[in-house]
Amino acid sequence: MTEIELITAVGGVATVIVSLWSLKVAMRTERVQREAAVISIARERRNSAAVHFQRYSDLLSEVRDATKEAKQEIKDSADEVLKSLCYLVDDVAAPKPPRHSRHLFHEMSEQVFEALAPELSFHHEEHILMRYAGVRRKLRELSDDCKHAQPTEELGWFAGVRARLTFGPAARSGHLPEQALLSSSAFLRIYSDLDSRLDSDSGRKLLLESIDRVEKFCEAQRRLREVFESGNQRLAAALDKNSSEEFKVVESSELSSKIQAEMRALGLMSRLGLNDLKHFRSHDVLDALPEFVYAGAVLYTVARVADQSAFSSEPMRY
Repeated sequence: MTEIELITAVGGVATVIVSLWSLKVAMRTERVQREAAVISIARERRNSAAVHFQRYSDLLSEVRDATKEAKQEIKDSADEVLKSLCYLVDDVAAPKPPRHSRHLFHEMSEQVFEALAPELSFHHEEHILMRYAGVRRKLRELSDDCKHAQPTEELGWFAGVRARLTFGPAARSGHLPEQALLSSSAFLRIYSDLDSRLDSDSGRKLLLESIDRVEKFCEAQRRLREVFESGNQRLAAALDKNSSEEFKVVESSELSSKIQAEMRALGLMSRLGLNDLKHFRSHDVLDALPEFVYAGAVLYTVARVADQSAFSSEPMRY
């Protein structure tokens, strides 16, 4: 092979190498451009979604602002009536050391809410209302349990404290938390203690006088219901409209959960009530304590729901 042929061959190989390298560079450039385009499209979609979601965040803040005073008012009303019931049961029930009757009553009211509190964070309003109706039925059953219970030895101070901190055996699988609470030996002991301090006459007096007090809460709830329902309807209408839009609110789990929580709270504050308690005025009630304890649980729950849902009106930013 002559020198000229060698040079020509080397030049040809170099040309092929340069061509292959150019092709590789072109392919890499194309891949980078394609990836950049995908990232740009994703960023553009995310920005569009953020602008879209901001409208719903602003709406949530508007609803919170519009209902803030009503929430505070119903919380104050529920707390005030609950406090008056605490002192009422102290006045009506026979004293029995070591604990005041008001402490037994308030403890049961609080325990019912604490048992159901985790459920309030994700269940729909209708489901929660059904669960409270179940609490009422179970409290009525407790009266029969108390009347057929065998007498027990009086608890000493230390044993009494230990009993209040012990809620009996763990609930069997499948039991609802509030039903497990109401079936526990500790709750039954507290209920029985308060029940033993009331006879038929004092129980009837307790119920009648509590109705007058509870009616103040019912009146406040009736007056504020339109505010709560209006806020709930605004959020529900917005979510209904969103179902046909490109960007769904559920894509933002934080925003979606806050809207659902606000709707649930507004629904409970307007619908979890005690309006039917007044009907017991004209009926002979064999045992008034279940209705009294249920009233305490509802008042405690509404006050806590109103308090916890009165968030800052500052909207979320995306």
